[in-house]
Amino acid sequence: MHLWRIRSAISSATPALTMLGTLGLAAWLSRSSSPSDGIFAFAQADTEMVAAVEVGRVASIEVDVGDVVAPGQVIVALDSGAIDAELAVARAEEARLRAMIPAEHARLDQELEAGVEELKLELAREVEEQRRARAEGEVLASEISRVKQLIEDKQASHDALGSLDVQRAGVEAIATEKPRTIQLLRAQIAAAEERRKRLLQQAGPETAKIEADLAVTRREIEQLAALRAQHTLRAAHGGRVSAVRKRPGDVAVAGDPIVEISSAPGRVIACVPERAALHVEAGDAATIWARGQDGAPLTGRAVTVGPVVGQLPLRCWTDLNVPVWGREVTIALDHPVELLAGQAFDVAFKRGAAPLPAPPAPGAPVAAAAQGAPAAPAGAADTIRMAVPAALRQRSRFEPSGVLPRPAEGRYLLVSDDTGHKDAEDEGVPWLFAMSAAGAVDPEPVPVLGVKELADIESITAGDGGDVYLLSSQGYSAKGKRKKARTALLRLKQDGRGFRVDAEAHLAELLDAAGPAALAELGLPGGTRPLEIEGMAYRDGALYFGLKSPLDAEGNALIWRLGAPRALLEGRRLEGAGLSLWARARVDVDLNGAPTPGGISDLCFLPDGSLAIASTPSTADGAAGSLFHVLRPEGGVLSPSLVRRFPGQKPEGISLALSPGKLIVVFDAGAEAPSFLELPWQG
Repeated sequence: MHLWRIRSAISSATPALTMLGTLGLAAWLSRSSSPSDGIFAFAQADTEMVAAVEVGRVASIEVDVGDVVAPGQVIVALDSGAIDAELAVARAEEARLRAMIPAEHARLDQELEAGVEELKLELAREVEEQRRARAEGEVLASEISRVKQLIEDKQASHDALGSLDVQRAGVEAIATEKPRTIQLLRAQIAAAEERRKRLLQQAGPETAKIEADLAVTRREIEQLAALRAQHTLRAAHGGRVSAVRKRPGDVAVAGDPIVEISSAPGRVIACVPERAALHVEAGDAATIWARGQDGAPLTGRAVTVGPVVGQLPLRCWTDLNVPVWGREVTIALDHPVELLAGQAFDVAFKRGAAPLPAPPAPGAPVAAAAQGAPAAPAGAADTIRMAVPAALRQRSRFEPSGVLPRPAEGRYLLVSDDTGHKDAEDEGVPWLFAMSAAGAVDPEPVPVLGVKELADIESITAGDGGDVYLLSSQGYSAKGKRKKARTALLRLKQDGRGFRVDAEAHLAELLDAAGPAALAELGLPGGTRPLEIEGMAYRDGALYFGLKSPLDAEGNALIWRLGAPRALLEGRRLEGAGLSLWARARVDVDLNGAPTPGGISDLCFLPDGSLAIASTPSTADGAAGSLFHVLRPEGGVLSPSLVRRFPGQKPEGISLALSPGKLIVVFDAGAEAPSFLELPWQG
């Protein structure tokens, strides 16, 4: 009886024991792959809506559903007939005005030439009259002498002498006046010839109206070309066409999707519940476990945090009848991996990023990295991707090569070594770009007026009085050409929302004209063929240029100093500009684990007088970079201390950050989204 009761109790408890065992095993399995207190998250695919920015008729759609597209690929062409007609008219007007200038010069030259010839004829007449007056005066003097002798001999009366005196007085008056008249005519001829010479050399007030009309027409062409570019819709990111919403001939209103492109999920959305809403901030490190999968977790960083506590997406609810409140946090993965849209994860956040190294304070010992020890690795995990709007990517390439803070405007200005689209009509369009302190790039470029093209702009810096300087690389293109736009040094003045070119010089051309001896003094014994300048900074009225190449015989990068930028820009000559080889610095990088000679990609003088130098491979192919610090940059051979290395990245621009006490570094990633990094700095 007792045994039967025991068996009956065990039999009754079996279902409960089985459930407890199952729950325990599930808990153990769950804990083995992800934390039990993890925050739910899911992979979110990026869907790009290719849409018109204004009303237009679809002329053609270049893709079909399922096609794989690359960034910048043409997706849709809108009917541009009306704008093309306006462009044709504006370009015809530009051609007409351009033709009018030499025609006006020719007309004015002809008038001046005719005037000069008339003055020369008048001068010849005056000279001839002066000669006749002198001859007549000589004849009259002889006659007066003869008559006086006759009067003395009582053979003539004084009346004959009186008439001769009157004639002589008239002739003497003419002879006295003619030299002044002749001198005046010669001065008039010289002035007319000088005016004619100036007319041939430069535009004057005679053609000022035509020049002004031409400038207006060119501005109109720029605006029409920008509108024309908006009729060619391109993919901002790579992906696969998931939907085609319009057909050729359909009318598309502004913002109305024509084609949808889906890319593999590149970000994770964490559903932070209300109880933890205040415990996550942008920049926090994230550890991410895939639910139902074993293996090492992913890592990333919180890039955006929802501004308010609100109702979370339906995907975050555990019960479809019970809404969940909290904040959405977007996580950028440190290393891109292939995710499945909607895939579930558990996430744990860790406050803040690892502390960043700073350069040594005055009098402090040199950092271990400067003594040859390896620097702390800094990879893509430290950087923050810039938020580049799709509308901007459709209009232009964006590959940051330099950065300038504008504290009064609360933004950065960035230069891109390429603008517009490759081999397109808008290639090299003169634009700068604006970025917020948080990394949001303005969808509207910042125009630069007064120049047709910006090519291979590598650096930007601020001078005195609001001046902004831009510098092209001065180098040859991959096709072995160096057009004039690639040699520009420009000084800009603010003009409304954009800027206007105030002065322009072409450095490489001036260097070529300087001769071998001057080039050798600058470290260019073989000429300007290998010249590449990517760094530029301003201090105490001088510009400093950091050369990417060539290096000197010891592998040092070169830094030039331009003592009088105004003399170079306004005089367009090296004489008196004070261009000299100021310093040399060894700034090697680590490329694929091997030390590689580095060239300067940018320079920045810090408030304490020290110098920051960014470097990339001088001539080797590959992505790698380093950041160096020179405590006392006094010229000569510098001794830079290594601050950080950037494996697999290209630090193209450095500057003081908008955040106090920090330095900003911008990275070019080619067709991928560029990124930036802020480093705390002492001084």
